[in-house]
Amino acid sequence: MKTALSIIFYTIIFALLGALAIAFAFHLIDLTDLIMRIGFLYEDTRMRLITGLSGVLLILLSFAASQVISGKIQREKTIAFSNPNGQVTITLSAVEDLIRRLANQLTEIRDAKAVVKATKKGIDIRMRVVLRSETNIPDFTAQLQDLISGKIQEVFGIDEPITVKIHVAKIVTGEERSKKKAEKSPLPNEEIQIPYQGIKI
Repeated sequence: MKTALSIIFYTIIFALLGALAIAFAFHLIDLTDLIMRIGFLYEDTRMRLITGLSGVLLILLSFAASQVISGKIQREKTIAFSNPNGQVTITLSAVEDLIRRLANQLTEIRDAKAVVKATKKGIDIRMRVVLRSETNIPDFTAQLQDLISGKIQEVFGIDEPITVKIHVAKIVTGEERSKKKAEKSPLPNEEIQIPYQGIKI
C-alpha cells in the first residue's frame, strides 16, 4: 500500500511538471498573468507562509516515498527469516548461484541460468536451460523442479512456497556438442605457428 502511494505521489508530481513544461512550450500560459500570480504569492505574507509549508511538506513526502521504494527494492533482493538469536537475511544472488551450480552437476543440462524473486506469495524461480537431446523433458523438468525447491528449503530453511518455472531455450544434440568441442580443441597434427621464429637476435 505504501509503495503504491509513493508511486502515485511521484506520478502526480512529474505529470504536473510535464504539463507545465508543455504549456510553457506551446504558449498556453499567459506570461503576464503568471508573473502577476507569482508577485501576489511573493508579496502576500499568508500566501508565502502557505507556499513555504507546502514546499517543506513536499520535501518530507519525497524523502518518505524514496525510503519506501528503496526499502521495497532491498526487501525484494533478500530473503529474511528469524532465528532465536536474531534475523538472518539471504541475498537472492546466493540462491541463484546455488541453483546454477546444482543444475550444472546434472548431465542432462548443458547450460542453465536462474532468476529468483521474493514476492508476497513466496519465492518465484525462473530458469532458462539448454538440454541435451536424449533428455525426457517432461519427466526431467518435473524432477528438476522438485530437486530445486527441496534443496532450497533444505539449505536455507525457507518455509515459504517455492515456485519453479522452467523455460527450455534450446535442445543440443550429440553432434553439436562434439562439433563445439572440436572447434575449441586444436587438431592433433596441427602445427602451432610461433611468431617471429625466423628472427635471430
